[in-house]
Amino acid sequence: MPWPDLLWIMWLELITGVSPAGWLVALAVSIAAGVALGHLRVFGVSLGVATVIFTAIAYAWALWSPESIGWQALLEAKTRQALAAAGSGAEPAALRAAIEHELHAKLHSRREVLEFVREFGLVLFVYCIGMTVGPGFLASLRDRGLRWNLLAVAVVLGGLGVTSALVVVAGLHPAAAVGVMSGAITNTPGWAAAQATLRELQAPAEQLALTVSGYAVAYPCGIAGIIGSLIAVRVLFRIRVREEAAAFSAGAGGAAEHIDVRVSNPGIVGRSLGELEALVGSEAVISRVQRGDEQLVPQPGFVLAAGDRLHAVGSPAALQRLVAVAGERLAEDLRAAPARHRLEAREVLVTNRDLVGERLGSLDFPALGATVTRVRRHGRELLASDELDLHFGDRLVVVGDEAGIKRVEQRVGNAPALLDQPQLIGLFVGIAVGIVLGQVPIPVPGLAQPIKLGMAGGPIIAALAFSSLGHLGKHIIFHVGRGANLLMREFGIALFLAAVGLLSAQAFVEHALSAEGAAWMLAALAIAMLPLLAVAIVARLWWKENYTALMGLMAGSCTDPPALAYANNAAGSEQPGLAYATVYPLTMILRIVGAQLFVLLWLAP
Repeated sequence: MPWPDLLWIMWLELITGVSPAGWLVALAVSIAAGVALGHLRVFGVSLGVATVIFTAIAYAWALWSPESIGWQALLEAKTRQALAAAGSGAEPAALRAAIEHELHAKLHSRREVLEFVREFGLVLFVYCIGMTVGPGFLASLRDRGLRWNLLAVAVVLGGLGVTSALVVVAGLHPAAAVGVMSGAITNTPGWAAAQATLRELQAPAEQLALTVSGYAVAYPCGIAGIIGSLIAVRVLFRIRVREEAAAFSAGAGGAAEHIDVRVSNPGIVGRSLGELEALVGSEAVISRVQRGDEQLVPQPGFVLAAGDRLHAVGSPAALQRLVAVAGERLAEDLRAAPARHRLEAREVLVTNRDLVGERLGSLDFPALGATVTRVRRHGRELLASDELDLHFGDRLVVVGDEAGIKRVEQRVGNAPALLDQPQLIGLFVGIAVGIVLGQVPIPVPGLAQPIKLGMAGGPIIAALAFSSLGHLGKHIIFHVGRGANLLMREFGIALFLAAVGLLSAQAFVEHALSAEGAAWMLAALAIAMLPLLAVAIVARLWWKENYTALMGLMAGSCTDPPALAYANNAAGSEQPGLAYATVYPLTMILRIVGAQLFVLLWLAP
């Protein structure tokens, strides 16, 4: 056969996906085109990586399905090749049928591989999300975070209620409804959990196709509905966004404050610094002592004299106790006060594995000539205390002279390059535990079938736990660098969406371009907007919730990054991200479990 014809057949086999090379080409092209499309902004909003599912659907519809142009061109080319090899006595119809049967036989293997890619991508995505938000999850359930999470729970329950009402009142098929609901609140893991539950129930292929089509049709409407809700609340209450942002920033404050105190209480003069710290409590750390014009590293045995000036960092309550015990508060800041020998502050990285898990107090940093005042971990700032154990990648705020800080650096490692090295043992231990956890059946009273956290829920629970734990011993480190986390997360969701789109193109086209698809779009707007507006109005009227926090809460309760991007742009800062990150972990878990419960309630036999 001539070389151009062979080259043409090779090309057609690649783009139609009848070989492993073709599967990889389809995934790569779909992801590249989808990410590029996701960068386009419409009214200042982009869909992001979610557009991968649409480019994958378009690729499969045009080239992969047996009715597509690409598939028919391959069939014709291979038939001509077979006829040329067989000679004039061959029967064209019989050869064509045999070739068509051979090509169809390859579709089963392709589907199995894509199903593996879909699950693998989902596991990577949700595990990395859990590793990102896990360290602050428990802390987010306190104070304002508790109220924000309760409001987010109300949004989740409201979405389930509206979806159920659409099934009862509008006759929406439950399999389509759970897909529309997941797309309306842009929650991919919940949708994947619903699909897994349908497969557990051995649901017909038509129901799985309805779930996929409902999700894809609803997703763009969901983004529009969520952002539309943010705008509606702003208009309804006539909110000045930048003024709200300024008020939120002023009231946000921080966990730790700085204070300067002069020792003037006769009852404390002559006593040691260690005794003073015992009276004040562990929520305050004295980082500098100035006597005369010389600043000293505070040592527990240092004997206090009248007129000594102390610089401390800690909680407001602890600092008030320090003032009451030591003497009087000063207006000056010792960090900028004139001194013959001034201490400096520097951030130092914990990269020495031998120190992982060690208590801060056991390391006796003051003996090295420096004091640790705070520990920065995964974007959170913790006050240094003797009982705090060190995690790999912790950033210690160290106060001391140059020699003392150098000794601390040598002790803890301070090698930033080590943060970029993958901790593969911890990564795969965490993923394996998450997958096993996801397969454990959990009985629910009133349901014939137990629920499972599945590939979406198990890994995220494991990641929340292991990221907070930080390590098991000194060699299993649950640390994923920010860059590596972002890469794996985006790579995972892109693989997942591409695989789903390639598997579901025909069903999507049939439903999206019909009256049924239009009804799904309206349903998506109702599911996205009604719970958000109801909760936002109550939060604004009852709790006078700041609009900056409210925007982050609304976006986070729908796990919607485009809405967060809109909120950040409206506020002129990343302050809405505080509420978003606070409600995200609990919302994600509830969305995953809620989608499964919805399927079991409506579709379980």
